[in-house]
Amino acid sequence: MARIKNNHSMEGITGKVGNIFVYRHRNGETIVAKTPDRTAPLTEKQKDQTKKFKAAITYAKNALLEPSLKEDYDKEAKKRKKGSAYNLAVADYLNPPIIVSIDHSGYTGATSDEKITIEVEDDFKVIKVKVKIIEKNKTIIEEGEATLSRGKWQYKTTTLNATLAGSKIIISAIDRPNNITTQEITL
Repeated sequence: MARIKNNHSMEGITGKVGNIFVYRHRNGETIVAKTPDRTAPLTEKQKDQTKKFKAAITYAKNALLEPSLKEDYDKEAKKRKKGSAYNLAVADYLNPPIIVSIDHSGYTGATSDEKITIEVEDDFKVIKVKVKIIEKNKTIIEEGEATLSRGKWQYKTTTLNATLAGSKIIISAIDRPNNITTQEITL
């Protein structure tokens, strides 16, 4: 792979030249590479990934049309000094949030206002964390949204839970592109 520097006639050029080589533009540099060789048909897994990547590209293009969201992605890309707002938006779409930990040690079900703490990571931003508590028989005891405090999401219970054993806490973390990660804990 070759890189082109300080050649103003080639600046920003992209595309394929016959079946010999391609020009690509990445992070402000023009790159010359051999044309990829695709002789085998795509597998189902590759087709699924291609479809997902196309959706990520559509998301990124639309996200950058929204001024406030474009500003957020621009700021974060500059802060990281790696890639562009567009690349960050594509990555954001492709990577769902990760629920790192759920601390329910303060939840006994005996009183309301008990705290459940959730730590969530995302490559850009988690916008919402939902908490649902259900009984063993699948009846919903309560549900609501956690609030972000000092880098962790906090949920304060609102209802008593007399049948704590066998109850479940279901946490859903949602990021900007609406990727949802769910984790369930049985008490």
